Order: sequence, then C-alpha cells, then structure tokens
Amino acid sequence: MNKPFIEYISACAWCEVFGEFVKSLEEQYEGQIQVKIYKVGEDFEYIKKYGPTTKSMLIINESRVVTKLSKEAIRKAFEEALKDW
Repeated sequence: MNKPFIEYISACAWCEVFGEFVKSLEEQYEGQIQVKIYKVGEDFEYIKKYGPTTKSMLIINESRVVTKLSKEAIRKAFEEALKDW
C-alpha cells in the first residue's frame, strides 16, 4: 500500500449503486487514493484479508471498516483515508 487505499466489497445487487459512487469518487481523487472494488461471488482476493462476508462494506487503509453505507459515509471515508495517510 503506497498511498491511501479504499476497498469496497459489494455483497448485493442493490449495493452496486454504492460501487458506482465509489468509482465516481475514485475519478475525483485520481492519483491520490487507490481504490479496489470486489463483488461477492465473482472476486475472492478479499477473503484472505477479511474473511467471507454477506454484507457490503468499505475498508479504509486496510484497517477501518464502514458497514453503514450511504453516499455521505463513503465520501467521508475518502476524506478519512487521505487524512490518516
């Protein structure tokens, strides 16, 4: 991890809305924050790090987890990732 890092694990079809929002913020913070989006059932790399999950979540700098997702919470997570770095 060479810069602030946001990981989003999408566990349901409805949560894809948040995945798209994460992508849009990635473009706004281009070059400042590394973003990785996982889809449960398609991607499996996150399981080694965080274990299996049935709930969508956002992980900030591989240490802090946000499970109560909203656009406001996601935007705040991006700011926290930068601040913590």
